[in-house]
Amino acid sequence: MSAFDIRILGAGDEPRLEAFFADNPDLTLFQRSNLRHAGAVDDGRRYGGTYAAALVNDKVVGVVAHYWNGNVMPLVPSGGHDVRILLDAALAASGRKIVGVVGSWDQVAATMMHPTVRGRIAKRCAREILFALPLTELVVPQALSAGDITVRSMGDDDLPLLAAWRVEYLVEMFDLPRTATTWDVAAQDIAALHAEGRAWVVEAQGRPVAFTGFNAALPDVVQVGGVYTPPFGRARGFARVAVAGSLLRARQAGAGRAVLFTDVSNNAAQRAYRALGFEPIGDWGLVRF
Repeated sequence: MSAFDIRILGAGDEPRLEAFFADNPDLTLFQRSNLRHAGAVDDGRRYGGTYAAALVNDKVVGVVAHYWNGNVMPLVPSGGHDVRILLDAALAASGRKIVGVVGSWDQVAATMMHPTVRGRIAKRCAREILFALPLTELVVPQALSAGDITVRSMGDDDLPLLAAWRVEYLVEMFDLPRTATTWDVAAQDIAALHAEGRAWVVEAQGRPVAFTGFNAALPDVVQVGGVYTPPFGRARGFARVAVAGSLLRARQAGAGRAVLFTDVSNNAAQRAYRALGFEPIGDWGLVRF
């Protein structure tokens, strides 16, 4: 990248951020969804973050965001050294520690060379596959079409059960301990998804058997995340039904596209998503400290 100015963006800078993220729509669902919820102001609320931007001729050409939950999301096309320069600025402005790094694999790899995180032990460091699906091409599982299994929006009464499932998801995915802190995070995550209409429950014979949500959502595109089936229901196709059912709802609401990511070693999940019509479009990275 040629010489650029570094600026911490704030209120009023949302249009320039949106324009930059729109150039990489499938890589920036988290950023665009967070921006929609909280704007560009970092005031500590959920979805808020510090945006350190590189500008050339007053146009944004790279951004490292450091969000309320400690996650860093870099998108700096020039990569390498420039990622780390912007991360310096983001960390200085946010005053937070890095809890995780999320983004395309090359951006995550560049971030992991920063002195703040280089050498730290990660609870999870995964290279993942980014998948996408035009919702007109969604393949609906037979069990869902026949009505043998149903997918419904989460209700208030589901919160205790789904919070408990979320704890198990966090333990399995990120090796977090079953502590009060993990319970609090799980309950807050599920409550937020419920309040925003982004949580769904799969039922078989009237019994909850799986969960899915959208960890980012815009009117035209959704990002599937947090899919969880408790051990008693695994290997029965419930996760595939969960995702399909939620995407049918999204399509009915006007969305035309869905994205998700899954570990390169998770062959079962890859088969399930391909069966729904998803196709790989790139590499993804996910680190949790």
